Amino acid sequence: MKVLLLVKNFDLGGTEVHVRELANGLAEAGHRVFVMSSSGRQVEYLNAEVTFIQHRFTDFGLLGAVSKVRKIIRSERVEIIHGHQRLPILISAIVKVLTGIFSVATIHGRLSLDSRPGFMRRWIDRMILVAPNRLSTLRESDAIRAKCCVIYNGISLEGRIPSRKKIQGPNLLYASRVDRRHGQALIIILKKIWPSLLRQFPRAKLHIAGDGNRLAEVREVAKPFTETSEQSVVFHGFVPSLDPLFKETSLTLGVGRVAIESLALGIPVIPVNSAYWAPVVSRDNYEALKADNFVGRPFYEFEPEPLLAELLCVLGDLDKVCHETQNLSEEVYQDFSLTRMVDLIEEVYQELVD
Repeated sequence: MKVLLLVKNFDLGGTEVHVRELANGLAEAGHRVFVMSSSGRQVEYLNAEVTFIQHRFTDFGLLGAVSKVRKIIRSERVEIIHGHQRLPILISAIVKVLTGIFSVATIHGRLSLDSRPGFMRRWIDRMILVAPNRLSTLRESDAIRAKCCVIYNGISLEGRIPSRKKIQGPNLLYASRVDRRHGQALIIILKKIWPSLLRQFPRAKLHIAGDGNRLAEVREVAKPFTETSEQSVVFHGFVPSLDPLFKETSLTLGVGRVAIESLALGIPVIPVNSAYWAPVVSRDNYEALKADNFVGRPFYEFEPEPLLAELLCVLGDLDKVCHETQNLSEEVYQDFSLTRMVDLIEEVYQELVD
């Protein structure tokens, strides 16, 4: 089968990593895979069998992108077009109408945002959601419900063994694209949470991994913690793999893919972004958080004081929390297997082609 994956950005972020691993997984399964996106650091991690087509998607360049995609479909005889992120999904829908090709969309964020304008949803043959709570915005009578299915994010967990050595001091990790939302969360954490936490845990370190348009601003706010001999905040910039950092992490602050990878390795997670947070992931709240891609939306709006209280509570009883997370890690392996994700998406493609 020949598949064209469209994604607006291909640098740092959960969607970008998802597309890279889907492309590689499909190629390893014997499919001919094309990825069309702006150039970014994910390109070098594509398998040699995957063809990368560079294109900068913009709203003003919509017609040009549609024309280019149509030419690729004709010349390469592509059978499935699969859009990720709002603009590529819109382009996939338009090309579907013009060419009759089978069109698939994966909704990584909110359905109402990723599939705008709403009328084009009927042009998509199948819509994949990465978490069942994404369906909550649809009415029971909404016709597009029949097109939707839930396929959880797949993570390259095979071969990893969740083992936790004794880590010296509390090491916290915040790994994300440092964009408007996550940059704001980090700024609030550094200003209103980190000074108080250091008074209780003076050996604590916050490791920040990621790049983005608010990184310089976050670095400026962090100067009181980076320009001292103790250096309680450490910036790592873009890292191709979080594995080396995970080995030294006591507690992860994050959502989505970062949260899933951490849990699978037995690392405790407090889901945090600029809008929501949730208590440390446990057996009791795992299913509720899994249903929303580990965003704290079902729990609390982001406020520094209660988040600080949760951090102090978790760090004060970290050995017990780590033990509980390790007991949960095998279930995470099973729920978020990359092989399982690729197999299920293959089934979606095959149902359309047949």
